[in-house]
Amino acid sequence: MDTLRASFIAQIESIDLVAGLETDGDEVRFVRPDGSGQDVEWRVRIDSLELESGEGEGAQVLGRVRSAWSADGRPITVQQGPAGLVTDMPQWLLDAGLAPAECWALWDEEAKAWGWT
Repeated sequence: MDTLRASFIAQIESIDLVAGLETDGDEVRFVRPDGSGQDVEWRVRIDSLELESGEGEGAQVLGRVRSAWSADGRPITVQQGPAGLVTDMPQWLLDAGLAPAECWALWDEEAKAWGWT
């Protein structure tokens, strides 16, 4: 689980323009400018980490991170819409393979690393 947590945090830190990343237990804080150039203070609370093994030869291990996100104190939401889930999470986070509420990573046994999709 520690590698999944560390990889999740490293994935956030790897995003362009993320600065001042700090962790305190299951809380991650960082700053990133919004589209207008204003700094936004982000807070992520990791609620749970789970590993799920596939069945059969060559099956991959899935890492699941459940988390709550907020930007400048405003919660990032996820709702069920007519065409699926709808979120106000910025695209730059979604493009990094991260998502509010729940996101997944696949374990790459050869690289000994999590891959965020």
